[in-house]
Amino acid sequence: MLQRPLSAQFTPSRMTRRAISRGRAIAPVVVLLALFCGVQARAVAATDTTGEDIRLELSPRICTLAADDKQCETWVHASWRSPHEQSLCLIILDRPEVKQCWEHFSEGTYNIELVFTEDVIFQLKDFELQHVLASEALRVIRAAIHYRHKRRQPWNLFD
Repeated sequence: MLQRPLSAQFTPSRMTRRAISRGRAIAPVVVLLALFCGVQARAVAATDTTGEDIRLELSPRICTLAADDKQCETWVHASWRSPHEQSLCLIILDRPEVKQCWEHFSEGTYNIELVFTEDVIFQLKDFELQHVLASEALRVIRAAIHYRHKRRQPWNLFD
């Protein structure tokens, strides 16, 4: 199904049409157009620096604990990709000893063996560690034992 792109339409009022026909409205239109283009340029620059185009992926993303397990123990593979070269650092929250940085790369990978009991948050930050550009969580799921009760008694004529 084809969709038409969104567009804004300006419908001039009767007074505006008269001003346009007399040549008075050209300057305000040019000023409005310049302001609109400036706002769009700033919006593009803002999305470029926030890291919205940076992808961070974890494998595995979930660790499931059995009822008798106390902690997860697994190798984690973290990878990131950006459309242009950047200087970034991968950190794990609440683990200051884990920090891997890349200078002027467009992609990177990191493997680490972790032992943990709660969710682990991985963050990609700028080189100065001031801004979070991407974040992913390695979740811990505790398997619960469910006792299923039958809704009705089975048919048995001999009990």
